[in-house]
Amino acid sequence: MPNCILIGKPNVGKTTLFLNFAEYLGVDTCEINVLTDKGEVRKRHYAIDIAKNMLIGPTPFKTKEVYEIHLSIPVYKGTVNCTFLDTGGLIDGIPQNDQVRTSMIQTLSTLQDAEILLHIIDVWAMDKNEINSLSQIDYQINEFASLKKAYCILANKMDKVQDKRILHDLKKKFPSTYIIPISATKKIGFKEVSMFVGRNS
Repeated sequence: MPNCILIGKPNVGKTTLFLNFAEYLGVDTCEINVLTDKGEVRKRHYAIDIAKNMLIGPTPFKTKEVYEIHLSIPVYKGTVNCTFLDTGGLIDGIPQNDQVRTSMIQTLSTLQDAEILLHIIDVWAMDKNEINSLSQIDYQINEFASLKKAYCILANKMDKVQDKRILHDLKKKFPSTYIIPISATKKIGFKEVSMFVGRNS
């Protein structure tokens, strides 16, 4: 079963996409495996709405471990099974907080083995000086991920952007990368995400 990793900075919408995409595919009760940095696996069963309330929040670095869920992706007249991985946010430099540093190490380790990479960028905050704004780590992710079998950028929060030229600006920054405009909260662009994952699984 191929694995698909959601990667990006803190607060760009990784966990929102993780759960809303599962809901988009028809999941209403999910089994999430929590993968700890010590190699342990804790199984959690949630109704999808409860999972959203517990796992999604405005605080940076809320996700500190890797979450895993198995999804069936529609492909032509059938389906393919895929493991989705939600990860802790990555930032430039070395964080001072021990938990955040451990989370980043686990994310980078998980990234090594991923077959499909969905790199989430918050276009609404792209040119701001915030923790979820575009920065050097995004270019490093792009450079590494471009060597993988399947990689694309998900331009998230397009529903909040007034000036759509920002998508053009993003394409100029990453001219060789396939970019899908999405809204993780409103489930916009999920059909295209599903098609990308399905054809690369």
